[in-house]
Amino acid sequence: MSAITVASVCHGYCGLLETRLSDGSLLVAGRRLTGFSWLEERLAGVAGQVPYNAEALMRQRGARYEKAWLPFVSKIVTDGRLVTGQNPQSARATALQVAQLLG
Repeated sequence: MSAITVASVCHGYCGLLETRLSDGSLLVAGRRLTGFSWLEERLAGVAGQVPYNAEALMRQRGARYEKAWLPFVSKIVTDGRLVTGQNPQSARATALQVAQLLG
């Protein structure tokens, strides 16, 4: 069986919040990743419309969340076969990284 590659961009990382491995541990625990930051939510004017602060929840679940120094610029984080992009501007770089991993 080949290794599984998991990727997300922007708010897609919300789907990883409760994802568990076969041993019951959280997929994100101890892993480096990124996704739409709380600062970006606030600057986009949607912080009051989203149901939770995903950046904070990732940290609570033990993820090693990273973000770009400036909001709305491309940033990807690769941790093994987990590839995450911070925002829509990161989509191309995320896809290129996934393609590289898939060979």
